[in-house]
Amino acid sequence: MQNETVTNIFWGLFFIWLGMISVLQGSVEGALDDQFFALGTGVMLLILNLVRSFLRLRIGVITLGLGVIVTFFYAPIVFFRIPPPSFLPLMLVILGIALIIGALKTRTYL
Repeated sequence: MQNETVTNIFWGLFFIWLGMISVLQGSVEGALDDQFFALGTGVMLLILNLVRSFLRLRIGVITLGLGVIVTFFYAPIVFFRIPPPSFLPLMLVILGIALIIGALKTRTYL
């Protein structure tokens, strides 16, 4: 099985997860504030990399890092209703920039 296939399967699972939580919460916005959505998403990202490892595929550093952050940091913040840290938006911007730079560096141009 190819890495792209595994990734696409987990994207499908993610959207199914988001849809199920949204139905239960009444809206996508309500689901995004839900502790079960945060915890489930983080665990799903960790399982994605576990499956990649089991299939001897390259582990995604970004998805592994996001899985750890969401599971062990964000989910408890949401679960215990602690206000998120003020540096969170900046951290998200830096993460987005890192993803773009990483994608451009690994892309082969014709």
